[in-house]
Amino acid sequence: MTSNRAGITVLDGGMGKELHRIGAPFRQPEWSALALMEAPARVTEAHRNFIAAGAEVITVNSYALVGYHIGEDGFAERGRELADLAGRLARDAADSADREVRVAGSLPPLFGSYLPENFRPEVAPDQWRVLAEAQAPYVDLWIGETIGSVAEAETIAAVVAGVEADKPAPSGTARHELWLSFTLDDEFGDDGQAVLYSGESVTAAGRVAAGLGDAVLFNCVRPEVMAPALRELVEAIGPDGLETLQIGVYANAFPARVEQYAPNSVIYGRRDDLTPEAHLALATHWHELGATLIGGCCGSTPSTSHRSRHSNNANPTSVEPRLTGSNLARLAFHLSEPILSEPISNPDLVAGPIPWRTGAGAGATGGRSSPARRFWER
Repeated sequence: MTSNRAGITVLDGGMGKELHRIGAPFRQPEWSALALMEAPARVTEAHRNFIAAGAEVITVNSYALVGYHIGEDGFAERGRELADLAGRLARDAADSADREVRVAGSLPPLFGSYLPENFRPEVAPDQWRVLAEAQAPYVDLWIGETIGSVAEAETIAAVVAGVEADKPAPSGTARHELWLSFTLDDEFGDDGQAVLYSGESVTAAGRVAAGLGDAVLFNCVRPEVMAPALRELVEAIGPDGLETLQIGVYANAFPARVEQYAPNSVIYGRRDDLTPEAHLALATHWHELGATLIGGCCGSTPSTSHRSRHSNNANPTSVEPRLTGSNLARLAFHLSEPILSEPISNPDLVAGPIPWRTGAGAGATGGRSSPARRFWER
């Protein structure tokens, strides 16, 4: 694999919230799996919405096809069937696009997002293998999502290696890449650094993942945590590692809350300061820190308005793109809400200088809230 540090690849957004937005069948605990069961055409619609908004990689809607969401009996009876359907829908949507769109096969948390303490290494390989085998005919790459511990990443990598060996790519085609995406605690650790929910450091996770896959990402994390995590990851990987390893982010859009909800008990809301222009600004900063794979997670839905796809350079307070090509413009798919004239209303969204801001507030970071651990799904 060659380095992609000169540009970016645009990922899609949160499938669950997009299904909810367009009126697909949607409830807890099934979450995004319910549309596969009752209205698969809506899943296709959601994929096409993200493609129309500029996504270059769409993720198979298999995140909720686990016992945690559809029940252990439901997974045993229909997990493979539904994962096959999800893969086929994503492939069809990608193949019908007027440009190249890749499909990422999703290997999600099996025992609940943000709950690495629930990880069961004795059963996880078989369950991930069911999902991987069903998606394998349709995907261009693999992504382990919302990984909460190094042990989960290692297990996913072993499963993918086994499936790739059993179902090799066509002659002359390279193996499918593996992207490993970690979720991080919304609260910083005692040392002020970003930390996995397992308590493991970004440095430890990044170094292990760099030896297992082709990309290391962070997902389903509030944007405030992303910049410090990227800085630590870049330092841990080092210049030589970054020549061949891609790094990326897809943050969630949930508001900070102090309530702690039981798993699968609520459909969470969305913060109102993450406008498409704000996401452009954040994406620019993340790219400057080294991220080349950028998208959105929970609460991120497509916006195809002209203004959301192009920043207004004549306005000194607007986002001034520093990435070349059309990819940067596409990153503003983030939210389908009216865009504020100010590109980013909350300076705490970025830790460190905020180069796209002007005026007295530039560079301020302010204090961060410390929300309690939260439970929601992609």
